[in-house]
Amino acid sequence: MNDNEVNGQSGNADPAQGASVKQAPKQNGGKTLPEPYEKTTWHSTTVDGRELRYQATVGTITIDTPKVKPAASIFFTAFNLADDEGHVDGTRPVTFIFNGGPGSSTTFLLMGSVAPKRIDVPDAAPVPAAPYRLTDNPYTLLPSSDLVFIDAAGAGFSEILDAAKPELWSVDGDVAGFSAFIRAYLSKYHRWNSPKYVLGESYGTTRGAALAYRLQQDGVALNGLVLISNILDYAFVLDTSDQFYIGYFPTFASVAKYHGKAANDVETAAHLQAARAFANGPLRQALAAGASLDDDTKWKVAERYAELTGLDARYVYDSDLRVVDMRFRKALLRDEGRIVGRYDGRVAGYDLDRMNDEETFVVDDAFLDPAYSSLCNAYLRDELGWDRVPERRGFADFDWNATEPGKGWTWWHEQPGMTKSAWGSKIPFPNVVPDLAAAIAHQPTLKVLIGNGIYDLCTPFFQTEYDIDHLGLPKPLQSHVAFTYYPAGHMLYSAETSLAKFSDDLQRFYSTDADGLSTLNERPALPAPQIAL
Repeated sequence: MNDNEVNGQSGNADPAQGASVKQAPKQNGGKTLPEPYEKTTWHSTTVDGRELRYQATVGTITIDTPKVKPAASIFFTAFNLADDEGHVDGTRPVTFIFNGGPGSSTTFLLMGSVAPKRIDVPDAAPVPAAPYRLTDNPYTLLPSSDLVFIDAAGAGFSEILDAAKPELWSVDGDVAGFSAFIRAYLSKYHRWNSPKYVLGESYGTTRGAALAYRLQQDGVALNGLVLISNILDYAFVLDTSDQFYIGYFPTFASVAKYHGKAANDVETAAHLQAARAFANGPLRQALAAGASLDDDTKWKVAERYAELTGLDARYVYDSDLRVVDMRFRKALLRDEGRIVGRYDGRVAGYDLDRMNDEETFVVDDAFLDPAYSSLCNAYLRDELGWDRVPERRGFADFDWNATEPGKGWTWWHEQPGMTKSAWGSKIPFPNVVPDLAAAIAHQPTLKVLIGNGIYDLCTPFFQTEYDIDHLGLPKPLQSHVAFTYYPAGHMLYSAETSLAKFSDDLQRFYSTDADGLSTLNERPALPAPQIAL
């Protein structure tokens, strides 16, 4: 339903009235940013038998960096619950939501998760070409919180000046930019006294954990932080680390069971517990032994590995017990000529070179990206009224292989309280576990929800469990972090049954305080490790 529309250029007008004050284009180095602009439309939806009337605002806010002012035009899509007179309650919770990448637009979360509408596509299966269907979303978070979806600088409809790319296209610059946007939004729309939440996915969890701490330094205390499909320490994305293989293993086991290659007579929860115990026990010890591991023990470990994952024991043995994720996805269904999806291990498709260790395409991404991108453009332009140029970009156009600042992504990160080292005051890859720990310790009322898809072969849940176990929090604060799990992949909301659970978990999360968060925690306990002295 779309029964009223207000539009205009930016100023300090209330969003219910639309913006009205024109500003001159922002210039820097001969290039220009577009004028800040917004458009507000009115809609209604029905959730649990209750009609909700809400505003949808699409617009941009200009942010600065220390060296470039202005630096970027950040696009957002906001949904605010309103009363019959059109008033927005400034004391309602507001949640800032973003995808990751880095450098990604927030297309998938906007179109698939907790907005008032969502895409309707087949789950874990090929998606036909257009037309696609947009439906009212009965699982929207709008009854619990107003929602603000944010495109990263240079992605989606957000634009960035070349001079600002060395700052904003970096781990710490990106976090500073999101902090700047959030604070500007709070000021423009009078939301400083609202309860504030952040929801990030994938690299958005890297950003989200660091952002929670950065916002505290910038004068904003979050009420809650939701991190889904987590990657908090990039040290373990390298296959030179034993933890890389340990962190992936239980997800290998869950995907194998889904495809009928392992544990056909065991419940999924029990199978995952067995996989956790094996990964954290025999596999960890065998990998730590390295070349000193005797051949008989190595073969026994390979056999148990194969039993839990559906792989051939000889293949595991010949891989030195170290099967990288891409090889697992190629090997599991090789006898069927199919490859398993990276983002969702339930998905399987045909690869053009079935014997090669490397995939020719990411099957699940190929299924979903055209549908989400096409319908997002249609929704934002045709229903919410965005009529600016240029066209929407799924990702910022930096070069993944470039090392020059402003051409690629700068991975260096300065952790809280970090002292000088051989690397200076930064580490050459993001590890935001200390940032998250500092945010919780500095604000003991902060509550954190960690969401995990058990078929996610991009950001495996067992690695996240390991990272959270190494926060180093005092015992009274450890229960302020809760785990939830979903029978889905990286985009845990893509399956409707999973989204329904996610919506219910979020409503419970928003309605409880940090001390009561343990009632949401679904993480199973493992037997205490036996440490011989």
